[in-house]
Amino acid sequence: MKKILLSLLTAAIVFSVVSCDNDGVTPSTENAAAAESEAEAIAAAEYFSDSDTKDVSSEAENATVTLEGESGTISDTARGSSGSNVVITSKGIYRVTGSSQNVSVVVRDDNKSGNVYLILDNVTMENSNYSCISVEAADKVIICLIGENTLKYTAKSSDYDGAVYASDDLTINGAGALYVTSSLHGIVCKNDLKLTGGTVSVTASSIGIKAKDSVRIGGCAVTVNSGHDGVQVNSSETGPFFHIGGGSLAVNAGYDGIDVGTTASVMTGFASFAGGTVSITAGGGSGNSKDSKVSQKGVKCDGKIVVSGANLTVDSADDALNSSSEVNLISGAVTLSSSDDGIHADNVLGISGGELSILKSYEGLEAYEIGISGGATTIYASDDGINAAGGSDTQSTEEEPGRWSMNSSAGTLRVSGGTLYVNAGGDGLDANDSLYVSGGTVIVEGPTDNGNGALDLGNGSGCVAEITGGTVLAIGSSGMAVNFDSGTQCSALLSLSGDVGTQISVDDGSGFTFTTTKSFSCVVYSSPYMKEGNTYTVTAGGSSASASFSSGLYYGNVSGGGPREGMK
Repeated sequence: MKKILLSLLTAAIVFSVVSCDNDGVTPSTENAAAAESEAEAIAAAEYFSDSDTKDVSSEAENATVTLEGESGTISDTARGSSGSNVVITSKGIYRVTGSSQNVSVVVRDDNKSGNVYLILDNVTMENSNYSCISVEAADKVIICLIGENTLKYTAKSSDYDGAVYASDDLTINGAGALYVTSSLHGIVCKNDLKLTGGTVSVTASSIGIKAKDSVRIGGCAVTVNSGHDGVQVNSSETGPFFHIGGGSLAVNAGYDGIDVGTTASVMTGFASFAGGTVSITAGGGSGNSKDSKVSQKGVKCDGKIVVSGANLTVDSADDALNSSSEVNLISGAVTLSSSDDGIHADNVLGISGGELSILKSYEGLEAYEIGISGGATTIYASDDGINAAGGSDTQSTEEEPGRWSMNSSAGTLRVSGGTLYVNAGGDGLDANDSLYVSGGTVIVEGPTDNGNGALDLGNGSGCVAEITGGTVLAIGSSGMAVNFDSGTQCSALLSLSGDVGTQISVDDGSGFTFTTTKSFSCVVYSSPYMKEGNTYTVTAGGSSASASFSSGLYYGNVSGGGPREGMK
């Protein structure tokens, strides 16, 4: 489905690549450059140490832990104790085998003497009182998986509220599998949790995977089914983050798919999708209306979201991607479906590369400042396709899921490159301040009702629709039609109508054609091929209209247009 939709531009549009000079660096290009530099720095960071990926499964163990019924035995009592709980008190490699009921493997290395390696070798554990594996104190615990291992946690309440609970750093690796079922949380870590190998499957009544400082995935195949958040990183301090650089993550969550949150005054959370494959269903998916009492977003971050190489798919009842700060798409493939916004950022949203398909949304893109400088973007929205406005995403309702508590006079949209296709029931491109196009190819199939327009911008005295480069076709209803009114490139607003399947072409020498999927009653067209002093004909099926630029760069013959219809 994604490839079919992304091919819409290349299948329906025939155009020549035009190189257009840009007058200076716009804020959107600055943001894109900053995001790319940040992503490179992140990629170079040491997310995983050697111990996180070290396979000790074939190494000689320092002791064995044998589980049998309601007790467990450690082979070297100098390293721990046996009984209803097996307690490990020092660093080393421990091989765990057998099956048990209400027995816990506890790591209590108060001296934090070094890494503790737990080799889970086809283990089955069930516990109704205490975590199956509990790390009370350690420098770091690395769980290495061999074969199939099953942990079932059935407690109704506990301070140790996960089937696996770690007060310190925890890593899971190996070539085997770990299946976790919990009546509370699945895997809980109070510091950094890293998943670097094997297969990890978590089914939890509450949160699937919960960490305080970070969750990092690289090379592990992770599946989460949860009644609450799928993956949650939440800290009262600055800098909590989620990162995936390889492997896969599949989440089906009742609340947020991935939630990176902080109660610190500065929103410094970070969600990095640098590689691997991520699939998220949140709140039952986009076929459900969001629950106003809970958060059901695909990815929610109190800070920045950056996609720089992952294959990310989200189907959510609330926003697919939601940031209290910035969202940057640099590379990779992103496919989103939402009953609310496709992507929401309180501040900046930048797209500099990759493939973005928003298959379903109330509003496709929403942020204070939106910059598109590259990539291939496809947006389907029942209301605005792109909404550049200021505020925070706090006032949405089931009737108006995309409503902001906002300053309606703020918000800028800049398009300087890439390909952009928008199919919107409301405004196609809506900048509550100004709209700037300096490059790329933009196709907008806007509203069929006269209460919205394919292009829209603010009514303030300083608000402009500026065109200095690129190719733009915007079709829709004529009641609120808006043309470009500033810049260096000719633009025409024409009274020209057609139905679904109408082919639009222009005799400007570009070879541009587009076949519509909606009916329309007016056309805005601009391209670098149109020059002042000439007249051009736009043909829609069996009808045509001419645009004469003998007296200026902007031409229009639409009557009854919106308040900003006036041509210069």
